[in-house]
Amino acid sequence: MLEGGLRTRMILESILRAIEADLTTRGWFSPGEFAPITIIDEYPDDNDEVAINTIAFSIGDSATIPMELGAKSEEISFPIYVDMFAESDGLGRQVVGDVYGYVMKNQRFSIYDYREATPTEEFVVQYMDRSAGTSKPDRAVNAWQKHWYVCAFAVVDERSNA
Repeated sequence: MLEGGLRTRMILESILRAIEADLTTRGWFSPGEFAPITIIDEYPDDNDEVAINTIAFSIGDSATIPMELGAKSEEISFPIYVDMFAESDGLGRQVVGDVYGYVMKNQRFSIYDYREATPTEEFVVQYMDRSAGTSKPDRAVNAWQKHWYVCAFAVVDERSNA
């Protein structure tokens, strides 16, 4: 059974790749009228300057919810944050809006083990109902946070402890 940090990393990586694939089909990574968009898989440190048009994926602290159907099962929820540090408010709103739309349309994420040459689906996590939202944080501490937008949502990982 996959547990701990490996399982959590697999969840974040699989969701990142799924959202990246969707944004690619929408043309966000093609040359255009804006600077190239890049993706990183962690939230940047406040002291590190981030290039404009960077999308940062991060996962928050998990919460365990005991399931009613038996002591050998549990649900673990993970908040996922997709931060866009854009060159303009319009671009930030559009990209984060597309991320939000993808999450709301799919609501299930297949989790793969990308350590394998041919990744196979290991398990599925579900979107946590009514958890998704988008926002523009109130205060930009650094210049690169001027056009900062966030899409946040949670997923639930049902695990058997047998």
